[in-house]
Amino acid sequence: MKKKINFIMAFFLIAMVSLYFFNEYKTKNLVQDFFDTDSLAEETHDISIIDTERNVKTIKKDSTVFTNFINSLEQLEIKRTSSNFTYTGFSLIIYHNNNLHVIYLSENGLLTFNHKNYEIQNKQAFDKFFEIVKSTQ
Repeated sequence: MKKKINFIMAFFLIAMVSLYFFNEYKTKNLVQDFFDTDSLAEETHDISIIDTERNVKTIKKDSTVFTNFINSLEQLEIKRTSSNFTYTGFSLIIYHNNNLHVIYLSENGLLTFNHKNYEIQNKQAFDKFFEIVKSTQ
């Protein structure tokens, strides 16, 4: 009987660990996963972009670029990765729902958020997003 209980507990533990890693490493929407919202524009106050030369550009909520920027950000799909992140891109500082969120993005489609590395899955959406970021500089 004791072996049966140990087997059931081991099976349950393996199932829970597998479920955790399946959920952690599946493809997710960046906005829904990081900000826990479907519409980032409603609760975002402003966004600052810092490039590698430490130039800062702030996009205010009433700016014409703001809507395009938020729409392209909402299109990004991400997947957790074990790849090493090297900072060769820019930082996004998003003031959302009275909190500051910092996302580090590299030009090759990797990003870091809350000390975890992610890879952007849809290259076309990332290219469009990257164009908007570069146009604000």
